This record gives sequence, C-alpha cells and structure tokens, in this order.
Amino acid sequence: MSAVQKPVRRELERVQTHLRELFHTPIPILNQVGGHVLATRGKRFRPTLLLLTARLRGNLGREAVLCATVVEMVHAAALIHDDSVDKSDLRRGLPTVNGLWTDEMAIIMGDYLYAQAMSTLVQHKLDTPMSILARVVTEMSCGEALEFQYAYDLDVTEAQYEELIRAKTGSLIGAATEIGAGLNGGAKDRRRRARYREFGETVGLAFQIVDDLFDYLADPDVTGKPVGSDLADGKVTLPLIAALRLAGPADRERLKRLALRKRWTPSQWRQLVALIERCGGFEYARERARVHAAAARRLLGGEPDNAARQALDRAIDYAVRRDH
Repeated sequence: MSAVQKPVRRELERVQTHLRELFHTPIPILNQVGGHVLATRGKRFRPTLLLLTARLRGNLGREAVLCATVVEMVHAAALIHDDSVDKSDLRRGLPTVNGLWTDEMAIIMGDYLYAQAMSTLVQHKLDTPMSILARVVTEMSCGEALEFQYAYDLDVTEAQYEELIRAKTGSLIGAATEIGAGLNGGAKDRRRRARYREFGETVGLAFQIVDDLFDYLADPDVTGKPVGSDLADGKVTLPLIAALRLAGPADRERLKRLALRKRWTPSQWRQLVALIERCGGFEYARERARVHAAAARRLLGGEPDNAARQALDRAIDYAVRRDH
C-alpha cells in the first residue's frame, strides 16, 4: 500500500486530521470508543482510491480531502455494525467495539459516524457525494440483509454471491471512485462517473473474493482472524460455491456434510480444505479475482500514464495479491 498511497500521502495525513476532529464529541464515552476506532483503523484503501481518482483530473483540494474523510467514516460505521451483527470480538487481531464495550455501544457509535458523515457533506454543500453515499448506504444494508438470507444455504449460486458482495463491499469502493471522478469539475460528467463507479465496484469484487479465500487459507497470525470463522457464521462464499458445483456426486455430499458443521476438529478442517482444493474451488475463486482485476484495469484505459494512474494500477494488484 505504500506505493499505492505515495501520490496522495499528504492528503491522507489531512484525512487523518479531519477524522480526529470529527470523532471528537462532548460525550466522554463516545470519545473513548472513537479513540479506539481511530487507533485500530486499517490501510485507508477507500479514501486512497477516491484521492487517486480525483488526482487523475488535477490537483486535490479541500473537497477531495473532506469526501475521502467521509468515505472512511462510512466504512468505519459499517464495520462497527458488521462486527456487532457477527458477534466478532476481534478484527485484525484487535478488539472490536462490541468486544470491548457492548453491542448497544457499537450500534450507537456506528449510527453517530453515519450521521456525522452526512452532516459534514451537508455543511459543505457537497450534494453529489451526498447523493452517491445515500444510495450506497442503502445498497450496503441490502448486502447485509442478503448475507442473512443466504446464511448456511449451500444452494446459493455464484450470481447470488456476486450480487451480495457487490452490494456489501463493491458499492462503497465504487462510491469512493465515483466521487473522486466527480471532483475537479467532473460532477456533470455522468459517463466518467459511471465508468469509475464500475471500476471501484469491480476492484471491490476482486478484493472480497480474495478476502473469502483467506477464510480457508490464510495464516491467522497475519490476518488476526481464525480460519473458518466466516463459514462457521454461515457465510457460503465463492471457493465453496465453486467446489460444490465442480465436484462429483460423492465429493459433493462429503463437502456438504463438512461445510454445514459449525465447529471442526483440525482433521475435519483439513479434510474440508483438501476437498475444496481437489474440486477446484480455490483455483476457480483465484481466477475470478484475476478476471475482475483485468476488467478493472481495462476501465483505466485512456488515462494518461501519470503517477495517479500508476498508483491505481498498483491498487488493483494490491486487491488481489495481498496476504491480509
């Protein structure tokens, strides 16, 4: 991510400053929770993409930094709610808000961040970013609902899975790049905005497929998350969907029996992973991530070969090659 963020590092520092300001409240408990959230945030992938997309058209001003800040706040709110829904005590090996406090506090903090994000856009009359994020928060909520609908459903299709991850993950990344494309005088260029919305959503699909591979194959010491936790929560993702589709009758029945368990012995987990591997589920998922990455790269066609374009190329590589 260091090479990806290099062209916008100064602006990302300003984003961090704005986050500290917007997280501060007169309420001590909210300041405690907000301080924890700020201290445990990730790599700022979404604001980075927003700033890089805006940089393609020119210099970055205050509006770009504010929009990047708001996108990060919406992302933080979504993760806080997601952890509460999933009853997750850890994220990237660090305590979650609901783990340190309560589910009620997580709901309050997430709601506060959503409201503060929208208030910031209204205050600065950023109408186009406001309309984009209002749409996307709705889409993200639908993605969460679909996750409930498809829980433990081994008949879920690849198309249904992709619909879910496009709503839950791709939509906010697409919002970040669409907002970036609309800055520097680009708000009325609907064709360009639509292209960069598609770009971000496509990067998001590749990003989420790789995340779903981690649930089976990653080192928990690197990811900070135990393997199999998503499957134990009923999340049927592309490696398993593909393996079930490609398996012969006997292997398919074994896969179903193993996948529907909520706990596994080390031996049972090794059997499940080996079956998915043998049936081609992991390789199929890797190839789909590569296909989405290639599609995203094509959408950058025609952009000048400057530092921002090169960094966006690296961002695509990061989405599919990262190890956590």
